[in-house]
Amino acid sequence: MKTKRHILSLCLALPLVLQAATADPKKAGERFKAGEITWPSSPGDAEICMWKDDKIAPVSVTVDDNWASEVPWWLEQSAKYGNFPVTWFIISHKVGGRSDGGTWALWSDVVAKGHDVQSHTHTHLQTEDPAWLGMEGEYSESKKIIEANIPGHRVRMLAYPGGKGMEMNSEELAAKYYAGARWATGTLVPAGAIPFMGIRAVTESSFNNPAANWADPKRILDPSDKMYRTWCVMIYHGAGDKVADRPFFHWLADNQDKLWLSRFCDASLYGQEREAAAVKVTENGPSKIEFELTDTLDNAVYDQPLTVKVRLPDGWKAVAATQGDQPVEAKFITKDGSPYALVDAVPDKGKVSLVSR
Repeated sequence: MKTKRHILSLCLALPLVLQAATADPKKAGERFKAGEITWPSSPGDAEICMWKDDKIAPVSVTVDDNWASEVPWWLEQSAKYGNFPVTWFIISHKVGGRSDGGTWALWSDVVAKGHDVQSHTHTHLQTEDPAWLGMEGEYSESKKIIEANIPGHRVRMLAYPGGKGMEMNSEELAAKYYAGARWATGTLVPAGAIPFMGIRAVTESSFNNPAANWADPKRILDPSDKMYRTWCVMIYHGAGDKVADRPFFHWLADNQDKLWLSRFCDASLYGQEREAAAVKVTENGPSKIEFELTDTLDNAVYDQPLTVKVRLPDGWKAVAATQGDQPVEAKFITKDGSPYALVDAVPDKGKVSLVSR
């Protein structure tokens, strides 16, 4: 069942300060302040981690405007540098031979390889194109076409087109069809102020660049920085120099223990669900722990697993977890000699049971 309140239970050492208990995570404004990762002290205590696998912060690499000819290069870089997933925001009307738009076979293969394809509208605001259907059609048609041509794939995210006509974009209209969206280049925002229907992206040129510190991805791992633990979204159009060394890619690979290298959709859904979720332990015994995970969102749209950290009894050496009657991922870890489980569960999908193995 859904709760009537937004309850935040995050893995934070500092108190989570809410500005409004019913704040809308799709809108701007700081709703909470992020702090360090915490560790529940008593067996049976459970917390919702701020990001998947209790990582410090997520990074999502996104590519706009199809650039189909560069897909092989991106797949190669992903495999070389920590298997970071890439989200392509494609212009649906370009697919099938128009201006490096690629084919549906290509984009289906991209999804099959664990990357993602989401919407960059139907024509990219080309109002004189015969395919132009007005702004509502720009948003709705792209979603419909991509889903029809990549069977089983869901399009829940949008990248607003920039350039000529960009003022026609509307977050309110986009929200009729999408659960989250991204504007073009901008700046980082604090973790508690992410506007999920209009997050800004930053460019690789800002990485480790004192002249562009406002958009430097490295800030998300600095505990003294106000951007600590926020979601960093990278934007690319052309890939740029494909021969030069890319320090940003090295940084991704070198910090996999701290970063959640995430598809755009996964991080957006996770953040919104986490802000609307609550966890309640219903059974706390020496050989079994059970909890309920609920949120206030539409289950037909929001089905991203959240990571719940559970303090286990001291004698446990391994753990298995189920939600309903299905097994779910549960990682057994220790901190200062105490056992914990990181359990991936979907809100409102039934009780989660943990047993010692």
